[in-house]
Amino acid sequence: MQTPSTQITPILEDEPPQLAEHIAPQGESRHSHQGEEKSRRTSVLLREFLATQTGQRVKFGDLRDALDDRGFGVLIFIFAFPNMIAANIPLASSVLGFPLVLLAAQLTYGRHKPWFPRWLTSQTFPREKFTAFMNRALPYLERCEKMFRPRLTFMLSWTPERLIGALILVLAVILALPIPFGNWLPALSMSIIGLAMVEKDGVAVLAGLGVAVAALIVVAAVITGLIRALLLLFSLA
Repeated sequence: MQTPSTQITPILEDEPPQLAEHIAPQGESRHSHQGEEKSRRTSVLLREFLATQTGQRVKFGDLRDALDDRGFGVLIFIFAFPNMIAANIPLASSVLGFPLVLLAAQLTYGRHKPWFPRWLTSQTFPREKFTAFMNRALPYLERCEKMFRPRLTFMLSWTPERLIGALILVLAVILALPIPFGNWLPALSMSIIGLAMVEKDGVAVLAGLGVAVAALIVVAAVITGLIRALLLLFSLA
């Protein structure tokens, strides 16, 4: 008695490709999602962060965590940029200069993500003022994002980035000191370099370094002038 033939073997042979077809799109989806997260513009990320802040105050630690691996560049921009528009606010440069010193020191040391003491990450500030500042800064950021793009990326490799951190440290110290006319150019240089770090734009880094050299020349000239004025004053006394 013959047993009727079945199609079991073909079915079994067809199973793995069907299973692979179901698995592959999921893997591609995860990969594309990660790529989308990585390629999101910083301005979009900041706007999304603002949208999630429904309370009366914004916690600094939450902002740092939201930026993730972009923390150094974006935070350097956030703390440097106000010094170009708040030149008349007393002690503003000193207050904003301290976090920049911390960021620059860690960048020079080689940390991958910024660290701040707990008392600083727990600090909060009014959401309305933070939103007003971001609404003023984001248009500049979005314009820069259109101009900046990955190029000369070796300028942001391990060793050059450590040297950039050392330069930012010097600029941050200058910014924190009450030096006449010593705020605007260092703040501009750090803002450009911070955005260049986010966008991996070595050309923009070079532009920021050029502004930094100009800032150092101006500060050196101002300090030299003050010293000469003091010496002249003492000689007349």
